[in-house]
Amino acid sequence: MSIAQAAPGITIASGTIGIYTSYTVSFQTTPVQIVNGSCTTPDVSIPLGNFLTSTFTGTGSTSSAASFTINVNNCPVGMNSVKYRIDPTTTVVNSAQSVVALDSTSTATGVGVQLLNSAGSAAFPLSSTQTLSSYSSSTGGSYTIALKARYYQTASSVTPGPANTSMTVTMTYQ
Repeated sequence: MSIAQAAPGITIASGTIGIYTSYTVSFQTTPVQIVNGSCTTPDVSIPLGNFLTSTFTGTGSTSSAASFTINVNNCPVGMNSVKYRIDPTTTVVNSAQSVVALDSTSTATGVGVQLLNSAGSAAFPLSSTQTLSSYSSSTGGSYTIALKARYYQTASSVTPGPANTSMTVTMTYQ
């Protein structure tokens, strides 16, 4: 395939005329196959449950955790890695504990939502890229990311009402 071509030219220097001929420059590439390089990730709704305000006994106290999974479906073969990150759409109230504020549809006060690892033993790092370690480049397929979430007391008192928030999962393929 010809990508560039030089045209003939004439120069005049010190009364001498120079004529240049045309040159074609060719580049060869190896065959490239373009494939759909992404997995599908359906929305996830996580009911955290209903709790009495007396469940919360002081700043840092928590409700019981709800388990959930993020499905990563139909990943193609041949990618080097699949990575993901979870970003809150509301303010981070306590970054060390991965606690985010409730959204504007909420009337409850004094609590936020905490994201935890699958065992519920540690805060899941928000806005931090993680590798989907179970992804297989040779087989592709569908995978899950197991996590937990719970309410976390953020103020000295808690008032009842709906307590909602949302987060965005961003997938990166290499």
